[in-house]
Amino acid sequence: MTEDDYATALVRYVGGELLPGDARDGLTDTTPLMESGLLDSLRVALLLTHIRDEFGLYVSPAKIDAHHFRDIRTIAAMLHGLALENESQGEPA
Repeated sequence: MTEDDYATALVRYVGGELLPGDARDGLTDTTPLMESGLLDSLRVALLLTHIRDEFGLYVSPAKIDAHHFRDIRTIAAMLHGLALENESQGEPA
């Protein structure tokens, strides 16, 4: 998957499953998630479960911070990087 593929899938999931109706309308891949409070600890846990189940990627606790979860674009970049790392190590992406 490309970084854009991850971003598109994440916008769809976050907007459809994690956000209240009034917050869905303005969601883009650059909407601040942590700083605006759209992602809290429960929603991050749900998102991590979705990432593992949907993409087969494990996000280490070291990467669960405001920098990596700033917005969907940064999450997508992190996931793309993890997938490339896994591929280079011979693991399925």
